[in-house]
Amino acid sequence: MKNRSRASDEQTPEYWISSTRRPVRSKRTRDPERTRQNLLDAAYREFAHLGYHAASIARICKRAGVSNQILSHHFGSKEKAYLAVLEAAYVAFRSNDPSLDPNAADPLAALRDFVTFMFDHVQENRDFVSLLSSENINKGKIIGKSKTLKAMYEPLIQRLDALVRNGENAGVFRPGIDARQLYISISALCFFNISNAYTLSAVLDTDLTQDAALAERRQHVIDFAMAAVVA
Repeated sequence: MKNRSRASDEQTPEYWISSTRRPVRSKRTRDPERTRQNLLDAAYREFAHLGYHAASIARICKRAGVSNQILSHHFGSKEKAYLAVLEAAYVAFRSNDPSLDPNAADPLAALRDFVTFMFDHVQENRDFVSLLSSENINKGKIIGKSKTLKAMYEPLIQRLDALVRNGENAGVFRPGIDARQLYISISALCFFNISNAYTLSAVLDTDLTQDAALAERRQHVIDFAMAAVVA
């Protein structure tokens, strides 16, 4: 497993690139969608590294190579640009959800794969964790205005619930597992050691960002999650 530090100011996470970008056209072709994507890329880095309040519209526009008026044309305001970044980041982060097969022949293996993917995805895309941490400090005031994110998660919870019920019927999962609570617990296990890596490293006197520590934590998270559901 790769030990990736936070992306530099000139990098954009691979999951974001592969999930949000359209094929590149000739630079001589006027392409409003490409301009909007360049703005989203620049805004993603700015908001992830500095948070909503410290982020600068002027820096976002400079990175994207456009004027403030162009950003205003595409998003209308700093708040709307931030919300667009949050929504696009969630869409990219959840792009692998359809691979969770609720009818898998081996429910235990399917759930293990889901937990493993969640952990690795969070580890490799730490700017997403920074975005979420910033918005939680902001008490979710902006993300709460999204009209798309709630609808995005319901299909995942439904698939997870179907997988849990199938595993319960097969006698491999313990009865009565709440899929929504299970998802929250898996998310917490995968996010906490990244969002709190430096404070935990300080108080435990060990560098939890190193490869060996991450590999140990990864295996513990998988084992802990699976032990919580087995019959």
